Amino acid sequence: MKLIALGDNVIDHYRGTDECFPGGNAVNVAVHAARRGAEAEYLGALADDAFAGSLCAALEENHVSYQHCPVLRGTTTKVCRYDVTDGERSFVEIITGPSWAGPIQLEPSHLEILAASDVIVSSCNAKIPEQLAEVEALPPIFVFDFGEKEKYRTDEYLDQVCHEIDLALFSCRPMDEKSFAEFCVPLHRRGIVHVLATMGAEGQILSDGVKIYKRAVQKVAASDTMGAGDSFLAAFLCRLYQDGWQKGQPMPQQSLLEALAAGQAASAQNCMSQGGCGRKVDTLS
Repeated sequence: MKLIALGDNVIDHYRGTDECFPGGNAVNVAVHAARRGAEAEYLGALADDAFAGSLCAALEENHVSYQHCPVLRGTTTKVCRYDVTDGERSFVEIITGPSWAGPIQLEPSHLEILAASDVIVSSCNAKIPEQLAEVEALPPIFVFDFGEKEKYRTDEYLDQVCHEIDLALFSCRPMDEKSFAEFCVPLHRRGIVHVLATMGAEGQILSDGVKIYKRAVQKVAASDTMGAGDSFLAAFLCRLYQDGWQKGQPMPQQSLLEALAAGQAASAQNCMSQGGCGRKVDTLS
């Protein structure tokens, strides 16, 4: 499977310990997919500061290509600052520096590269909603992470990004099957094939537009929950693709249940190490 993760790259800074780790949804998904045997590539705008060098080193160590990323001279890497208590993170602030590299501006050559993949994964954090129609029209399976913020669930945003989404991922508060079915109505109406919600300690719930599947969480004594959702998603996608997943195709029950189990196992394992993809870099100081 050739997977391209399109979008953000950041440095996650843990304020209490002054530790820094490479991250961003797209970087994390690419790394975790590569660890599961996928041919993975990261595509996003890179700065040319020391943090960008650390990000690239982490990608290289995990056999993730980034050769098609534009490098923007004189720019800085975004830093996301967190507090971490008993393995649980809480967001503090974003530091963009004097000249953040910003979102990638897709060129025709990038679309050709994306078209040659099997699976494209992006997210609200890529901050390229106006560019997604062209990406979703390409032949590969398209997966989009809507995150947890309400501003990415408005009708206006959904209309802007929902064109041909094969799997939509949401981070949600716990809900029962009836509430989730109602949550999914406007999403399936916009053509989303599968809707998956992670609900923290309550596990995951998934809709294929006909049936709802719910799986209790695999509980562990977490060292760090950073990247738990990204590692889950990478394992889920790899497992589904093994079963012959194709663009626009609803997957059978057994495949979905096995993919949920694979995602949970990967997420639990990732929570036993620090950082979204497990490589400490130089601190801010």
